[in-house]
Amino acid sequence: MDKKEQTGIAYVLSLAGKNRRLLYASAPLAVLSGLCAIVPYVMVYQSFLCLFDGGGDLAEALRYGLIAAAAIVSKFLLHVISLGFSHIGAFNTLYAVRREISRHISRLGLGFFTENTTGEIKKVIIEDVERLENFLAHQIPDIVSAIVIPLAVFCYMLSLSVPMALCILSPVIIGLVLQLTAMAITGGQMKEYHRLLGKLNSAIMQFINGMPVMKIFNLTAKSYRDYAGTVAEYNSFWKRCTRQQAYTFGVFLALVESGILFSMPLGGFLFLQNKLSLSLFLFFMIMSLVFLSYLPNLFNFAVIFTQIATGSDRIKAIMDEPELPEGTAEIGGAEAHGISFEDVVFSYGKNSSYGKTAVLKNINLEIPAGKLTAFVGASGAGKTTAAQLIPRFWEPAGGRIRIGGRDIAGIKTESLMDAVSFVFQETFMLNDTIYRNIAIGGKQVSEREVEDAAGAAFIHDFIVSLPEGYNTRLGEGGVKLSGGERQRICIARAILKNAPVIIFDEATSYTDIENEYKIQRALDNLLTGKTVIMIAHRLHTIVGADRICVFDRGEIAETGTHAELLERGGLYRRMWEAYGRTKEEDLV
Repeated sequence: MDKKEQTGIAYVLSLAGKNRRLLYASAPLAVLSGLCAIVPYVMVYQSFLCLFDGGGDLAEALRYGLIAAAAIVSKFLLHVISLGFSHIGAFNTLYAVRREISRHISRLGLGFFTENTTGEIKKVIIEDVERLENFLAHQIPDIVSAIVIPLAVFCYMLSLSVPMALCILSPVIIGLVLQLTAMAITGGQMKEYHRLLGKLNSAIMQFINGMPVMKIFNLTAKSYRDYAGTVAEYNSFWKRCTRQQAYTFGVFLALVESGILFSMPLGGFLFLQNKLSLSLFLFFMIMSLVFLSYLPNLFNFAVIFTQIATGSDRIKAIMDEPELPEGTAEIGGAEAHGISFEDVVFSYGKNSSYGKTAVLKNINLEIPAGKLTAFVGASGAGKTTAAQLIPRFWEPAGGRIRIGGRDIAGIKTESLMDAVSFVFQETFMLNDTIYRNIAIGGKQVSEREVEDAAGAAFIHDFIVSLPEGYNTRLGEGGVKLSGGERQRICIARAILKNAPVIIFDEATSYTDIENEYKIQRALDNLLTGKTVIMIAHRLHTIVGADRICVFDRGEIAETGTHAELLERGGLYRRMWEAYGRTKEEDLV
């Protein structure tokens, strides 16, 4: 069966891949371990027969005792081997699944991340995948044992006494009917649980990320409405589940723990009627306790199965998201490339705040190779979106974009990523050393190359002034660095990558005058001989651009040099005059 058509347990096992052999091997070992656990009780029964038949053969009774001891040792050995196989297979599967999900989402468009919150994605990768470990490592051998061993024991008991065997089975039937009824009534709760847990994860992450704002406004977790409301909803959900399931589950446990109440009256009656021997009567009293002990495993499996089925459906939903079509063409990585937009139209997804409104409308644009082109415009005008279409962060709804004359849809993703470097406005720092944060921008780079890149970005002197130099570890988000220092780390990455096309989003948006000067000097080293697109709000940073493209409501209103656009007296001149007034007010 095609993996796309599989669901539930079948899909979970398909994720295991070659590790299924270990999981399958653990099941029969678990069964043998469970059967060994029954052997001592059978040996007790045989000892009863040996001692009650009048012969009193102590040697034979001792032999039964040795068999029971060997069975107990074998039980533990087989159990350890079974768990070893299942855990190795489970942890290898978890690694493979997380690696495959990570690989897959790295090939999805950014629309997937805008339509799914970070908390929801985190829940799938961490929690839903983690539940697979419990199922694969424990439930597969346990459920096989819970089914096969009771069947084997039941068949053995039938051979001894049909009425007693059926009597011991009656609590099982009643308990399963109760639980199936309860599950039918509350069957939709698992979907609600996963929805609420994803919502809670998102609220928690948002609360933690917004902690500085929370402190400024003296907001506690209780006063933060989204977080407090989600916690209250989650708490209410579990209270409701408990009320609905407590009674049936209590009756179920009572049946499991009181199986002897069913077998003792019937066994005593049959014994008094001389239809059941004393040894068999005692044997069935013991087996009524042992036999029912496997029933909770079946119930636990039913609950975990529901969780696993829902979780695997969420994993499958991510894995079924279509990847961006992969091209086959290669693009040269050394020379600068021209870029062209041909009737490009773009709209965000149905779940975004933009709805189906076109963000870009019939964009036609030629960006010359080896030149600096600036994108300017009001917030929401489409300039950043247009730039993000070039490395295929999004797919246009219409038209095409070419680099070096090749349609980007036909270029291999790896080749396109090698050719384009994107320096984001929001700097991202690994929770690692400064060296690793810079070296992420190049493949198999030397220490000297990293230092040269840092020097070209005017950050080397600052790094070597730190006690641990390039080995200084940065906290999550680079919290030990200022905004300008983080920006120069990102520029050093781009210099090290040495891509022929560079897209720079607001290079100096978070910097002071001194850092802005250093970043501008770093950009001189970065941008030489490259095809550069610079998205800017600080208009004085792009007055020397070879071409300025002014975006307005998803369209290009005008293009030209700084001097040409000022002379025309259009939108750019109005923006420049407004920007000049703002600068004067800042100086005052």
